[in-house]
Amino acid sequence: MLAGQPAVTRHRFGAGTAWYVSTRLDDATHCRLLTDVAHAAGAVPTCPAAPPGVEAVRRRSADTSWLFLLNHTDRPQRVPAAGVDLLTGAPVADAVTLAPGGVAVIREQPAGR
Repeated sequence: MLAGQPAVTRHRFGAGTAWYVSTRLDDATHCRLLTDVAHAAGAVPTCPAAPPGVEAVRRRSADTSWLFLLNHTDRPQRVPAAGVDLLTGAPVADAVTLAPGGVAVIREQPAGR
């Protein structure tokens, strides 16, 4: 044990900040710390309404965006989305349901359409 020593430190250097965590955090505290660090860095969630355990990544071109969804849980998950599921060809009006371990690639509707 390192009683009296810092468990979490940060160091600003140039335009960035380095964080060092020298302890084991419970899941809730670890999540809160990562959320705070991401927020401080200006990072925002790709799909804020995605449930825990669903990974969401968005890629964009000049006129199109694609939402990649991966369900890392053992139960179905519903994720807000609109466009066309490129894996099934099915239109997605307001949400897609991912099977346990399932994936979807949504070509999103451009804004205003």
